[in-house]
Amino acid sequence: MRPRRPPYPLQVGAVVRILITGGRGFIGGRTALYLREQYKDSDITITTTNNEALPSWFDDFNMMEMSLEDEKSIERAVSEVDTIVHLAAANEIDSMRDPAMAIRITAEGTYRLLRAAAENGVRKFIYFSTIHVYGENIDRPIITEQTPIRPYHPYATTHAAAEGFVDQFRRYNGMTTAILRLSNAYGAPADRGVNRWSLVFNDLCRQAVTTGELTLKSSGRQYRDFISIRDVARAVEHLIYELNGQWGDGLYNLGGECPMTILEAAGHVARVYEGQYGRQISAIKAAVPSANESFLTPTNYSIEKIKQTGFRLEGNMDEEIGRCLKLCEGFVDV
Repeated sequence: MRPRRPPYPLQVGAVVRILITGGRGFIGGRTALYLREQYKDSDITITTTNNEALPSWFDDFNMMEMSLEDEKSIERAVSEVDTIVHLAAANEIDSMRDPAMAIRITAEGTYRLLRAAAENGVRKFIYFSTIHVYGENIDRPIITEQTPIRPYHPYATTHAAAEGFVDQFRRYNGMTTAILRLSNAYGAPADRGVNRWSLVFNDLCRQAVTTGELTLKSSGRQYRDFISIRDVARAVEHLIYELNGQWGDGLYNLGGECPMTILEAAGHVARVYEGQYGRQISAIKAAVPSANESFLTPTNYSIEKIKQTGFRLEGNMDEEIGRCLKLCEGFVDV
């Protein structure tokens, strides 16, 4: 039986002043667009590191230049908001390339943002962490919020450190906080200029449109949990508008209850591509399996905790793949 919706959603017409950091990113852009679509009167500000060559959809939002290493820019950004959705962080590739930078941006930058938010009376703070904080525990049959974290990649260790700062401000500064440990989001970015085409589904869609075949970087036998990017945005909506800050201890896994192999993901892309364009993918090529491959069995990434608050996944894999394929058509002439 579906749990009853908690009796504390925002009143119709209530205006929330939201700051989304990392609005130029994969999750940030789609979250901003979704919230604007659902709540046209809400006051949404998105941050970027610079305002050069921004796409036209940015015109629908308040804009703010902000660097997580610049306290003055952070102070300006948080001065007139009551809710922060914090997505700005060093990605996994840059974190491995320059761990010291990842510490400055992801860990220390989150602390600077929290401190400025507390000083300016910001009441609610949502932080996007990652499934990778569980580290080697990802091989366990089931992962809940009670599973010990064991981060080892710089991307994961800096997110884990940032989580600690978020919890510090919840415990000692009276801030209402939520930490979302996100698995693997899939779907079309807000625009083609979002530099996240290395993500599994994005990479496969781009290959399909530009080459007509799919080449995997691995054997494709590895399992991942995938969640629609629209469901990610809906989780943010749920926390802000439905739960209205009643977040308990604020720690939630956020996945799609959709474990599949990379090879299965490629098959999904190939099927949607065929239906959308009327032609088949000529080949799906996988690398030779190596002796040290991991994640070869599906893991139950449990989201029961957030579901108990009334949140439900909608899922829309074919729709998101189709949307991403359409966006990739712009790469053909590049």
